Amino acid sequence: MMEGLSAQEKAELLLLLDELEKAKERESSQRQFLPFVKTLWPAFIEGEHHQIMARAFEKVARGECKRMIINIAPRHTKSEFASYMLPAWFLGNYPNKKIIQCSHTAELAVGFGRKVRNLVASEDYRKVFPDVALQQDSKAAGRWSTNQKGEYFAIGVGGAVTGKGADLLIIDD
Repeated sequence: MMEGLSAQEKAELLLLLDELEKAKERESSQRQFLPFVKTLWPAFIEGEHHQIMARAFEKVARGECKRMIINIAPRHTKSEFASYMLPAWFLGNYPNKKIIQCSHTAELAVGFGRKVRNLVASEDYRKVFPDVALQQDSKAAGRWSTNQKGEYFAIGVGGAVTGKGADLLIIDD
């Protein structure tokens, strides 16, 4: 295939092939939850239960599933998936939507908010979702917005959430 090409042309072709591969990975990470996780969490070790959760989260994001309960043993990445990676992926796909994250303490909810906010602000995230960023004046860990009017709000039990709406409501112990 590359016979007859100059060294310059070969280098340009290899560069284009590399860009094509990156574009395919970006598209896969945008459309599907599990490729997104693998892209942004290189040390992630996949199990069958992750595939099941990923398919379920995709249905939630598309509006095909309105309520879901995940009940699996501790230390199986339930919270990392549902309270960290899912909100980031959801806002990447729907940067104008609203998320409310509830936990048994405000500290835990805000901790999730901080992790999600930092991920959305990262260069690696921008490689997957280049048009999504934090709103310039949005820095609080438990309450922040995207550059496209999406919102993330973290709240603990007993906190006031009256008047808030959500396209995605996550309740995590």
